[in-house]
Amino acid sequence: MARRVVVTGGASGIGRVMAEAFLALGDQVAVCDSSEANIQDMQRAHPKCIAHCADVRNEAEMSAFFAQLEDAYGGVDILISNAGTGGPAGGIETLTYADWRDCVSVNLDGAFLSCRWAAARMKAQNSGAIILISSTSGLFGVPYRSPYVAAKWGL
Repeated sequence: MARRVVVTGGASGIGRVMAEAFLALGDQVAVCDSSEANIQDMQRAHPKCIAHCADVRNEAEMSAFFAQLEDAYGGVDILISNAGTGGPAGGIETLTYADWRDCVSVNLDGAFLSCRWAAARMKAQNSGAIILISSTSGLFGVPYRSPYVAAKWGL
């Protein structure tokens, strides 16, 4: 039986590779990505895949994405919260608060919004798996990448 798989940041990079692997297995896959060009490319390459342009930081955009896949698939079996950004590089004294918030919001708040939605459906169906893509940077730190490190530690 085909699994219902959601991949955030799923139209490019590692997310796309994961989405394509699930598609190759015959699973139903829905991806969101903040790049309209990447979404269009994904849709052309994989017409059976739900590909939706949404910013994981934007609750309204993510709600629209989740509503679309709820209508199409009726739920979710696997969520891969993959969307992320490396954020700004530099000493903490050189970063703006907007730089900090942007990086933390994509990497951490985006995961929260996705997990909140998926967890409710998985709890109702008494099954499911949530996979959060983090980084060893969250464990060991990286010089001049404090917003990224903080967000990945948070995951």
